[in-house]
Amino acid sequence: MIVQDIVSALSLQVVAGADHLSNQVSGGYASDLLSCVMAGAKAGDVWITLQAHPNVVAIADLLNLAAVVITEGSQPNAETVARAE
Repeated sequence: MIVQDIVSALSLQVVAGADHLSNQVSGGYASDLLSCVMAGAKAGDVWITLQAHPNVVAIADLLNLAAVVITEGSQPNAETVARAE
């Protein structure tokens, strides 16, 4: 499965990283606690969170996550989107 499959199946809006929709997805991880994500998520996972601040991007990059899905209607600010790009 690739990120684009998830985007299509869930009708998600892509706000950053459109050039990475072919990333392979190997699993998923859901948490809003950054320390839990750092300890439990694995490279290739899609991270599901309501967090939308720049630290989300840093952790996703550190762990080489396939994508981040932001829930609960949270919207990343311009700084977060710029870091994600």
